[in-house]
Amino acid sequence: MQKLPIGNADIRESARAMCRALEALYEPREAEALTWIVLEHLTGLRRSQLTAGQTAALSSRQREGLRDTLEQLLAGKPLQYILGTTSFYGLTLQVNPSVLIPRQETEELVHWILHSDLPPSPAILDIGTGSGCIAIALKKNRPGGREAATVWACDVSAEALDVASENARTNDVDITFKSADILNERSWEEFPLFDVIVSNPPYVTQAEQELMHRNVLEHEPHLALFAPDEAPLLFYSRITAFARQKLRAGGRLYFEINEAFGPPVLDLLQQAGFRQAELRKDLNGRDRMVRALQVHPL
Repeated sequence: MQKLPIGNADIRESARAMCRALEALYEPREAEALTWIVLEHLTGLRRSQLTAGQTAALSSRQREGLRDTLEQLLAGKPLQYILGTTSFYGLTLQVNPSVLIPRQETEELVHWILHSDLPPSPAILDIGTGSGCIAIALKKNRPGGREAATVWACDVSAEALDVASENARTNDVDITFKSADILNERSWEEFPLFDVIVSNPPYVTQAEQELMHRNVLEHEPHLALFAPDEAPLLFYSRITAFARQKLRAGGRLYFEINEAFGPPVLDLLQQAGFRQAELRKDLNGRDRMVRALQVHPL
């Protein structure tokens, strides 16, 4: 591993050295962003404070933390797992390798739901909750009074549910968590009716693995990432069937999707009896979200 030249503990020189080292794996702009996130985390100061010369030196403990973090980053470990936290829709969430790191497009999905025409006191279910990011953000933004949401969340992974439950506790929201394999129809009877069902299910095909960055492929949970090549819409199909039974009339189903499968997901929803199926692009112009209306529950 490259040794950081920080014998004199100078923050700006340490930042430059870390950036140079990270450029072996990351684009320069991303390497710089990662560097300052780490320095802010280690010192508890904002970048503007660190570069203004108010605090010019790192302690020996901070220098050791910087070296350790750089070593893990160069090994491909995502920074969010190293720090143990990430930001999502204005919240701080704990993350570890048992859950996916929440992405920007998932924030956009939450924003779409919150700015839709929801009924008073909606009942919401998040399927495959992972870190709990979607469920917690929805509940946090519909916390009380007439507009308060009742939020359920489920996952097949006990480890993920542990993380989600802790995130709900630290963000002071009340969510009903259930252990359930949504592919198993026998588990469906344990759920009540909902006004909104949302899911960011596994949608990456095995064939797409070679296109993925190593810090995702080698560190994030494959259970939450990959759908089978022979049935890439498996989770969408089963969740759609579940939603036909568990969404009230006028309720809406939301999906985050693989950008390659927008039209097939729309067709699946329409064939199942949903109406007003809509495909939405993310901020990068990719087809990443779908919404559809329940007309007549089964």
